[in-house]
Amino acid sequence: MKNFALKISLVASMVYSFALADGLFTGIESDYSFQSNLKVKYNNAGDTGIIKYKKAQAGIGLKAGYDFDRYRVYSSYIYDFQASKDMSYDPDYTVKWLTHKFILGADYTPSITDNFKLAVGPYGGYSRLKVKINDITGYSDKDSKNGWLIGAKIGGIYSFDKNNELEFGFKADKTNYGKMTEFDSEEFNADNVKEINYGLYLGYNYKF
Repeated sequence: MKNFALKISLVASMVYSFALADGLFTGIESDYSFQSNLKVKYNNAGDTGIIKYKKAQAGIGLKAGYDFDRYRVYSSYIYDFQASKDMSYDPDYTVKWLTHKFILGADYTPSITDNFKLAVGPYGGYSRLKVKINDITGYSDKDSKNGWLIGAKIGGIYSFDKNNELEFGFKADKTNYGKMTEFDSEEFNADNVKEINYGLYLGYNYKF
C-alpha cells in the first residue's frame, strides 16, 4: 500500500512539474478566411453537377500546447461564424453554414531574431459542419455532417517578454464531409461536400 501511494505521489509530482514547465502555453486565436468555399457535388435522378458557395468567414478559438524551443505541438478549438449565400438556382433560398473545428498541430519554430520566430507546420483534425437552408416564406431545413480536415500554416511569433507573445500568419485547410442526404432541396442532397478555407490568423499566447 505504501509503495502504491508512493507511485501515485511520484506520478502526481511529475504531472505537476510538467504543468509548471517553461514550455507550456495557452492562448486565443482569431482567423479570417477570404473564402469559405463550400463545394457540393450532386447526383439526383441522373442530373449531376458541382455547385460552389463562396463567402468570407471569420472564426475565433482557444488553444494549448508545449513549446520545445525549435518546435512545438498544440491542440485547439476553432468556431467559424456563420456564413450565408443565396442558392444558385433560386435567390429566394439562402444557404447558411458554420463549423466547429478540433485541431492537432505541430510547428517548426526557428529563431530569426531574439524576439521573433518563424512558425510553419501542418495541422489536422475533426470538423463538424452545420448547414441551414431558409427561404423568404420562413421555410427552414437543416443538417450537419462530420469530416476530417488537413491544413498547413506559415507565420511568425513575436515575444514581448518570456511570458507573452503575439502570433500571426497565413493558413489554409480542406475538409471532406462526404454525403449530405437529409435536405428536401435536391441541390444539397449531395454525393460529396467539401470545404476549403484560406486566410489570415492572429493570436495571443501566454507561456507559463
